[in-house]
Amino acid sequence: MGIQYFYNFCLAQVDDTDLNSDILSAVRKSYFSDFERIRDKITYDSEGVSLLYDYCIERGKPLQWTVKRPDGTVVQEVLPSDNGKYFLCCYQEDKLFKRLLFSKFHTLLKAEYMDENGAVCRSVEPRKIQGGLCLLYKDNALSEPVALFAAPEVLEKPVREELTASFTDYTAIASTDDGVVWFLSDAQLSRYRQLADTLRTGIARSIDKSYVDHVAPLYEKINAKDFNIKRNLSASLDIADAKPFIAPVVPNEPIEEIDLTDNGFTEISDKEDFDGFQPEKPAEDQPEKGAVPDKQIMADGAVYSYYGELDDNDNRSGYGRTVTDLGRTAYEGTYHNDKRTGKGAYYYMDGTLCYSGDWSENVRHGVGVGISAKDGSMHIGKWVNNKPEGNGVRVAADGNVKFVCKELSDGSTALMNYLENDTVVITKYDKNGTRLSEKIISLNDE
Repeated sequence: MGIQYFYNFCLAQVDDTDLNSDILSAVRKSYFSDFERIRDKITYDSEGVSLLYDYCIERGKPLQWTVKRPDGTVVQEVLPSDNGKYFLCCYQEDKLFKRLLFSKFHTLLKAEYMDENGAVCRSVEPRKIQGGLCLLYKDNALSEPVALFAAPEVLEKPVREELTASFTDYTAIASTDDGVVWFLSDAQLSRYRQLADTLRTGIARSIDKSYVDHVAPLYEKINAKDFNIKRNLSASLDIADAKPFIAPVVPNEPIEEIDLTDNGFTEISDKEDFDGFQPEKPAEDQPEKGAVPDKQIMADGAVYSYYGELDDNDNRSGYGRTVTDLGRTAYEGTYHNDKRTGKGAYYYMDGTLCYSGDWSENVRHGVGVGISAKDGSMHIGKWVNNKPEGNGVRVAADGNVKFVCKELSDGSTALMNYLENDTVVITKYDKNGTRLSEKIISLNDE
């Protein structure tokens, strides 16, 4: 929508008024928010001097405004002009330094600066442009007026702060309904944009070189190295209470001793079937004594018991639960033809959750949640052939979002990396995972 109201002006190099704490701007902003009458007397300390403000602003009447020092010296006052207009005059060393011209509706029309003889030597006044207002700057030392335009908004907080500290090549500054805004000539705007781009590049490289300055393709950014299904997670998100799937107890009949040399066991040739589940010392959460498994399986030198549905070929098909020889759940969910297929939850050796979601022939494939054995972080989203791919969110163990990956309608992908300084690095990749562009945005912007 652009700027609609100006509350005060300052010319660079000649006027050092702090518009961020300017009383006039605050009073006028409050008035224009609801057009209600404002009347007050306040004391405000400015550069070690207490100033007394006495003012009243209301509809249909000129502004009443007086600012005095403790000795009674007038610093600011209102004087009438023609056709209901009025001037707010500002004095320095008892001389008129600056005056603001207002309409009878309290609209700020012009700011004029005086030379040593009291004559107007510089001025700024609003001009309408498409989408808002600009300023017209006049200076007796210039042959013609200069149009000034608002500095482009900089969303990235680190870039904005560096610009504020280092860029001084602006002509005017204004307090507006859009905040405190710099106004620049065309030549100054060009230098401003160039510096902003340079700062963006430099800051992006310094924020997190391990991430931002790395040109690895997208699939390497979100790969499953930290979600290795073989890892043993020793401590994180204790989810060891999966509902039991226990076959009925056969009363008064002893459990048949298992002969490991008996060919009655179905040996799984797929070594990935129960990666990560190795025998360890007996635990207290063993299955209830007397529970008869529907099937037993040997894999990687360990024996697993299965409780659930079987097909006509004695393969796990349907819903079931496979447990280690310690009674801990290895996998609970659906199977097809003896392989994890459909919906299910897979657990680390210590009983904590490794992955819950979609499966296809023993690999994580579809939508699911993986939990890292390395650092306890979670990846929620799409999985393809056992790895995170495409849309997804990575969340640290403490709940902080690490990154969000979003597939866009044109086939490209945006990866939003959330850094510790509340800054987001947004990187765009093409269909092949090659980086196309990058920018940074601060989340601390007001």
